[in-house]
Amino acid sequence: MASESNKLAKNKLLCLDLDGTLYNSNHRVSPANAKMVSEASKNGYEICLCSGRGPTMYVPTAKELGVEGGIYMVGYNGAVVYRLDEDGCIFHRLFETLMTKEQVMKILKFTQDLGVEMDVGDKLYAKVPEGEEHRKLLKAHTDLCGSSAEILLSLHSKTPNKISVLTNDPKEFVDMCNSIEGFCDDGIGIVVGGKFWCETINLSHDKKVGISLVLKEIGLAFEDCLYFGDGANDATSLKNCGLGIAMKSAKPEAIASANFVSEWTNDEDAVAKELEILLNEEKT
Repeated sequence: MASESNKLAKNKLLCLDLDGTLYNSNHRVSPANAKMVSEASKNGYEICLCSGRGPTMYVPTAKELGVEGGIYMVGYNGAVVYRLDEDGCIFHRLFETLMTKEQVMKILKFTQDLGVEMDVGDKLYAKVPEGEEHRKLLKAHTDLCGSSAEILLSLHSKTPNKISVLTNDPKEFVDMCNSIEGFCDDGIGIVVGGKFWCETINLSHDKKVGISLVLKEIGLAFEDCLYFGDGANDATSLKNCGLGIAMKSAKPEAIASANFVSEWTNDEDAVAKELEILLNEEKT
């Protein structure tokens, strides 16, 4: 663990979305990105991973990123906020929230013919309809996330941090839900998560609110925060942080909310290249 003097030296917060941002298309951190995250940490930045991912999935550790003393994580789109040690273990829980049974039933009502995953802490549960296509989607998603799901016949008794809906047309599913009057009145919305899934988001406790808890913990403000993201679930964070940078290939909502858009994609190490520029500017 870092010394107290090292902790006090941190006067900025670097927030990083994972899939589509810090991760490349193989859903791993490139050596170039890891190197510059490490450099940012050495130059006074606390590191915070902000993702739809959580403890059930692969998340890079502080050691993998070359960061001493651990990192923060705003996971499951803001439903959990943790301090992780250098090996990725939770040693401080700042916040956790679970969906109510009523909120769960609202989502399940529209997923009878679709595969569903539920993240409950560090456990992943899934229900898939009969058919090879549904099984393929589940395998593709768990392989991508580096997770393993326990298959259940019913998910009605679960109260998860987050629900993922597996579909070949996530935008169609999200648009269908959002076309229903009052769909989000209970505080749970749904956004496109990737090419073949969408996921719930707690509208009163999204990534931005999770970041606010980290900032309070370390005594900083949003103006001290640098955020990299690419998705609709990054929009409020990109808008509210002191500097929000969207990936070149970002979703329209992210691009509209960012201070500027990188000229590089996640596969071109946009995070590394933008951080190198910013750190060099801070030194001059």
